[in-house]
Amino acid sequence: MEKVYAEIEFGNETFLSTEIENNDSEYRIPKFIKPKKINEYYFRFWVFKTIFIISTNSGLKMKKKDKNRLKILFGLGGEN
Repeated sequence: MEKVYAEIEFGNETFLSTEIENNDSEYRIPKFIKPKKINEYYFRFWVFKTIFIISTNSGLKMKKKDKNRLKILFGLGGEN
């Protein structure tokens, strides 16, 4: 079953995008495709190299990345 993450983003190349993960591969398409079965809702605040994630599945988390970004996004995670 493929995982689908549909996102509304401020600070990325496209305002609406969808990331699809299938086994070991993943790709992003520049349109919003709602998952058939929604498992989570999340907000991500990316401030330089730190990402703050608020998710209905895992609560509040913080991650570090190598890229410097400034963006905010709201997403739906689920399966098709």
